Amino acid sequence: ARRPGAGGLLVRAHASARVRRTAAVAAPVLVTVALAGSLLGTVATLDGARAAEIRSRTAADHILTTTASGGFAADTVDRLRAVPGVRVFPSAASAVFVREEGAALIRSDARATDPAALAATVRLPLVAGDAGRLDDRSIIVDDAWEQHTVGDTVDLWRGDGSRATLRIAAVMRAGTGDNGVYLTPRNAPGSAVDRIDVAITPGADRAAVGEALRRTAAAIPGTEVRSRTEWVAAARPEPDRRTLAGYAVVLGIALLYTAISLANTLLMAAPEQTRELALLRLTGATGPQLLRLAAAEAVTAVAVGAILGAVVTALNLAGIHGALAVLGVPHSPPDIPWEALGATTAACGLIAAGCAAATAAVSLRGPVVRP
Repeated sequence: ARRPGAGGLLVRAHASARVRRTAAVAAPVLVTVALAGSLLGTVATLDGARAAEIRSRTAADHILTTTASGGFAADTVDRLRAVPGVRVFPSAASAVFVREEGAALIRSDARATDPAALAATVRLPLVAGDAGRLDDRSIIVDDAWEQHTVGDTVDLWRGDGSRATLRIAAVMRAGTGDNGVYLTPRNAPGSAVDRIDVAITPGADRAAVGEALRRTAAAIPGTEVRSRTEWVAAARPEPDRRTLAGYAVVLGIALLYTAISLANTLLMAAPEQTRELALLRLTGATGPQLLRLAAAEAVTAVAVGAILGAVVTALNLAGIHGALAVLGVPHSPPDIPWEALGATTAACGLIAAGCAAATAAVSLRGPVVRP
């Protein structure tokens, strides 16, 4: 046992010979690691998909928003249009309500803008129709709507509660569900301009135009200007604290039951382990060596469970990625939460090593007795 490399040889031999014990230790680790990876990875993958959608849809070079409750002042658009080398496209947030299945009243976020602005500032994921045909008597919807056939009419309530019957001009992919609908300002009565998309004209100095926009925006209270890259980064959803707290509780409970399972498994294996340790002591192994050996065996089983848990996580996230591709979401690779997987594996390893070492320490008490 004192020969270099003997410890590793014994760990491999025991893991191979005691398959049932190794599996009993690895199984709860597999479940816990896969649960942590799948929960957190699913959230991160969906957030990445939403960010990819925003990136693919945004065509404007700069986007201005305001914190003012009443939207931009009436003269703001004129002040921005005075900046050389830009085309300015204001839009307003609104909503529409439609009755589906004869009973449910469904709310959809809406963006009211001039039809010409769509081609210059937004890349719509259309599956049918033509966004250029949007007018005061039509609407652009997504394919999650009950009625989503181009040319059909749909009865709805506008944001101010007034009813309207609009023709479907085009249909978008629903994607992750954040596309909303598009209509003209006439169909969003009472909505104030809260966003201004800016396109830089060809040949203009982009850096100079960006600086001029920022100077102009600085003189307008509550106005923030972002480049396309900054807009996409800011629009990426941030994890909700309550959601993260819920995940922490679930994973904490899973880790607690994993600890109980590991302790129970290692305690049940104590009689068999006592005989093995007695044989090793007779060959000259010291107490510290045997404690390290017991801990290493437990950690090896944990590593097996962690690897299998990571494989399960990858398969789950690959399925989600495939589902997003079917929905037409732009390519966004699965986001595997390696930090969470590593932390969960480390916690399981510490628990298993501690339980194994404690069990071995009890078995090593007293004089060496031939088994």
